[in-house]
Amino acid sequence: MFTTNLPKLIVPVLALTLFLPSCEKEESTAESRGEFTLEMTDAPVDDPNVKAVFVTVADVRVDGASLEGFSQSTVELSALTEGRTATLFSGQLDAKSYSNLEIVLEDEEVNGHPGCYVLDQDDQKVALAVANDGVIRVQNSAMDVQQNSAVRAVVDFDLRKALVRADDQSSEYRFAGESRLQSSVRFVQRDRSGTLSGKVTNSTDADGTIVVYAYTQGSYSDQEAEGDEDARFLQAVSSTTVKASGDYTLAFLPAGSYELVAVSYRDADSDGEIEMQGTFSASALAGVNLLGIGVDASSTTTANFTLTALIP
Repeated sequence: MFTTNLPKLIVPVLALTLFLPSCEKEESTAESRGEFTLEMTDAPVDDPNVKAVFVTVADVRVDGASLEGFSQSTVELSALTEGRTATLFSGQLDAKSYSNLEIVLEDEEVNGHPGCYVLDQDDQKVALAVANDGVIRVQNSAMDVQQNSAVRAVVDFDLRKALVRADDQSSEYRFAGESRLQSSVRFVQRDRSGTLSGKVTNSTDADGTIVVYAYTQGSYSDQEAEGDEDARFLQAVSSTTVKASGDYTLAFLPAGSYELVAVSYRDADSDGEIEMQGTFSASALAGVNLLGIGVDASSTTTANFTLTALIP
């Protein structure tokens, strides 16, 4: 009797033994998560008539799926310069590789005001429509989220590229078209980026606004300074306005080598718009090469230089 029932007992035990490791493996895979934080920053707009720029982020998608736990938020984008950021999301993602990130802007009315708008110096709100139903696909946004680790990402929304003067009289400003708007937004991970800063001494007679553009080493050409006012310096990685003190800061530059281009702007005809006056020739102290400045991750590189002549 005992010998006859033994196989019947062994089969269920073996089946249970084989089943348990499988369950443990599936449970372990399901719990494999990592931390993900997404912040937003801005390269400043230098239009003297722009007091502030606001955008409403309605959704954030990673590989087409909305981030669980994300809440719509309106951000004063123009205040997020020189390394200042606003946090859009802080939570967890499945530990795996992701290929693209999308930001969805809301341009319909939100709480009694436009979802995206320019606030001008007269405190008038100029609504900004966004192409492609508000969806901006952030270029080069692939990332790897690993279990029990953290990815801190920053989206740099470059208003100098994204915001343009409108051709018609119905609206003074508009967002650029879909292709240019997407190229105005870049993705960088904090631990893979650094800061370039310093002091600019202007030894020329040029007055007005000075903007410093950072280009990947070897990528700048004189053609960048040509064409329509809104179509210049579009290949720059980032830009910043030099303060009255001469200080400048270029934050969240991917680690690498850069060349700097300083440009003069002034409202020469008193029409409320600044026009480019020319580019500067510059010199730096020994050991500083303005055509090849290295920026390391998680560090700050200092590059002080002097503007020696304005080239119209």
